[in-house]
Amino acid sequence: MTHPNATVVRQTYEAFQKGDLDTLKGLVSPDVKWHEAGNPETFQGREAVLARVGMGAAIEADVEIHDMLADDDHVVSLIRARMRKPNGDEVSYPVVEVAHVEGGMVTERWAFMDAVPADVAAFFSDLG
Repeated sequence: MTHPNATVVRQTYEAFQKGDLDTLKGLVSPDVKWHEAGNPETFQGREAVLARVGMGAAIEADVEIHDMLADDDHVVSLIRARMRKPNGDEVSYPVVEVAHVEGGMVTERWAFMDAVPADVAAFFSDLG
């Protein structure tokens, strides 16, 4: 049986992959805090997160879930993210993500990498 919080996070990944901002809007809290690996900026609030995801709308995203652990407060995901730009540039990298879920919505999200490889940083550098 899948924990309901794992379902919320899986739906978040699916919406992200499809660029479905309307679905994402229903899955992240209005006051969400969104932390990205290698980015010192914390995106605060649903609109900031949707704007950040929207910046990469032209990027084809694939999130392969290796494993997911969930309880009543958190979901830990071991994933491989693959991103491809329209010009053919692509990057693939492993990530550990932790989401705090409350009331069926992600209220905070952290992404961790062993190190942010130069190719990953360069890939996203033009998104601002």
